[in-house]
Amino acid sequence: MMNNGTLRYGKRLVQGWVPGELVEKALGISKKRISETLIEALTQYVKNNRSELELLESQYESAILEATRLKAKIDELTKTNLKETKIEIDKSIGPKNKHIERQLSEKERNEIWEGKIKPLLKKKISEFGIDSVLTDERLLTNFSKGLGISTGELKEKISTEWGVV
Repeated sequence: MMNNGTLRYGKRLVQGWVPGELVEKALGISKKRISETLIEALTQYVKNNRSELELLESQYESAILEATRLKAKIDELTKTNLKETKIEIDKSIGPKNKHIERQLSEKERNEIWEGKIKPLLKKKISEFGIDSVLTDERLLTNFSKGLGISTGELKEKISTEWGVV
């Protein structure tokens, strides 16, 4: 540490013999006054000539910052790719059995009615009553799809068949 020199406002007045040519070149480059140029030159010297520990700590901090930035970018890209992959998967596993409106002939409709649906309805009506059957939306929807008619038409058919009008 240098003991000679006067301290004022946290600054030290120093004197030193510096080659004139070097001072002129430095002033020509900085385009500032001599004190500012010397302060800038000393700051650069201190910054560029840090201890090995300080240099390693600085490199470590830079590496951490870069790694954090890269991790954020990876996370962003992964999230985007996952969304795209999910969309592709959803498209590929979408419902294969699209609802197809059944177009049955009157003969086919009567065969299904007499052979499958009417016996089931008869059993349900005997167990739970006609009102329970007419209010069971799930049952009516399934049977109406099987016959290829609307639930309203099916309700009418059931009411007519069992004499409830």
